[in-house]
Amino acid sequence: MHATSAASVPPTLSPERFIFWKPARKRSLPVAGQQPGIPLPGILLPINRSDWKKGEPTDAVIGQGLYDYLRQFPDCPHNTVYAELLRDAFPHFLTDLAAQAIMLDAKDPATAHVKRKLTALKILALVEPANPGLFHQLCRGFYELALSFEELENCRRHLLQAMRYGQEVLKINPEDPYALHLLAEIDVIFGDFPGADAKWQRALNHLDESDFREQVKHRRQYFGGKPWVESNLVDDLEAVHRAMTLFAAENHQLALAILERLEEEGRFPAELPSADYFYLLGVCRMRDQQMAAAAEALQRALHIDPEHQPAQQARESLAGGGDENA
Repeated sequence: MHATSAASVPPTLSPERFIFWKPARKRSLPVAGQQPGIPLPGILLPINRSDWKKGEPTDAVIGQGLYDYLRQFPDCPHNTVYAELLRDAFPHFLTDLAAQAIMLDAKDPATAHVKRKLTALKILALVEPANPGLFHQLCRGFYELALSFEELENCRRHLLQAMRYGQEVLKINPEDPYALHLLAEIDVIFGDFPGADAKWQRALNHLDESDFREQVKHRRQYFGGKPWVESNLVDDLEAVHRAMTLFAAENHQLALAILERLEEEGRFPAELPSADYFYLLGVCRMRDQQMAAAAEALQRALHIDPEHQPAQQARESLAGGGDENA
């Protein structure tokens, strides 16, 4: 029985918080109504450093370490083994995760809540690999997270995660129309219009007349015949993030140049209409003393989202002759 040295643990595995312990071959975890218990695998198991005492960790300490570690690193090495240990020996932790996911679903869709929910769903999916509902939620969740302004820095990574979980749905049901539609929308963002067209056609083959079928049909007709493009909406999303970074650094003129280029090209505001984008464009123009153009941008923001409070406040400041310093 031993904890590995911090130097032997990859830095992404948080050696500051966790000690990694390798159990003896004879160690097992008791399970109610089952004899013998579950033998522990001969791999490193995470233990909370604050829970570490002399001697072997107790069963409760092992379970808590696995649970805390997976919530911090759901994509870690051995994640499936860790999750299966929780399922078999500490099922109350998975019940807690499921309850958290439901609770967070009812909260306001703040980015922090969305991330916590997606982490819970990831862990649950490790022990339910044949549950398409979990993969549907993960695909949709990462897709929506990618388009959140707070997460534009990671938009490409989130979209690839969404694509990964959409493909997991198709492994279970290759013709699932909802997964095919969402994967087609991701193809569009990456500029793969032929790929999107093929997925929408497959979806239409399995949809009866409905509002959703009409939505899919409309999207396919809109993008039909367009070739693959190298410059795409992911590039535009990342450009908006650069503009946000520049604005935060008080380089509003360069930020404005990026945002106005996107407006002139037209693709981003047409395909991904965003109140946050037009708000940022408006306040950049205010800083540049382009008041009429700023008012137009703020009005477009409020047309998309009439409840967008920063845009409301900026417009009020503009109407009062003030400057927006947000």
